[in-house]
Amino acid sequence: MRNRWVREIRKPSAAEESISAGLPPIPSLEVVYLTDPEILAAVLPPPLTPPPQPRVHVRITDIDLTFGEHRHKELVGFLAVDAVHDGTLGEYPLLIPIDLERAVAISRERNGEPKKLAELELTRDGNHVEGRITRNGVTFVEIVGDVTESLPVGEPYPATQWWFKFMPAVSGSGFDGDPLLVRFDQVRTPVTMDKVEGKLILRDEPTAPIVDLPVLETVSITWTTRSTRSRGSVVGPVDPVAFEPYAYSRYDV
Repeated sequence: MRNRWVREIRKPSAAEESISAGLPPIPSLEVVYLTDPEILAAVLPPPLTPPPQPRVHVRITDIDLTFGEHRHKELVGFLAVDAVHDGTLGEYPLLIPIDLERAVAISRERNGEPKKLAELELTRDGNHVEGRITRNGVTFVEIVGDVTESLPVGEPYPATQWWFKFMPAVSGSGFDGDPLLVRFDQVRTPVTMDKVEGKLILRDEPTAPIVDLPVLETVSITWTTRSTRSRGSVVGPVDPVAFEPYAYSRYDV
């Protein structure tokens, strides 16, 4: 008799361990821009504090990996602002759009990643590149441009992200248990880096209001291929009362 409601606890497969620990070289289209520093500061939950520069990161990544007979395919977006905690500058993602449904719940519950389902596109035809992120019929992120030159490939470098892991209370107010600040450390190894001349277009979509962070200056648009090695850890609990106003953007309410 089969019982698919209960699963035997097993060690992760080689494919699962490889994906969770890091990624081989994969392509991304990324825009970095400066926004209003007061608006950026207002989206940071305590204990995160404003960065030296009000930078916003918008990128779309195509993950298409094969491990033996197993293929893992997903398109992932990343909408983040720079933020500082305890003297460390990192990226605080406001939203991680993804087109793989099974990755949403486990990423939220285990890591605190703010993932939501979306439709994503990423294409490169010769030197022409395009990327789009769409929710509820609105393409709220659009990047279009052309590669104009290859840039020097730098050495591997560290990068940090800040996530918040929490469980909304059964009562409907607050949380069951204290929210946790999660630190996600990466070593990013660039393989190729191309400069793109193009434009970023932001449109209003209430469940993904990146348009509320206006583009004041475009710092860079790049098409890059890089690998990553990653490790997450819990920093500790955060003030649940101070964090609660920032939790609602994780849901379509």
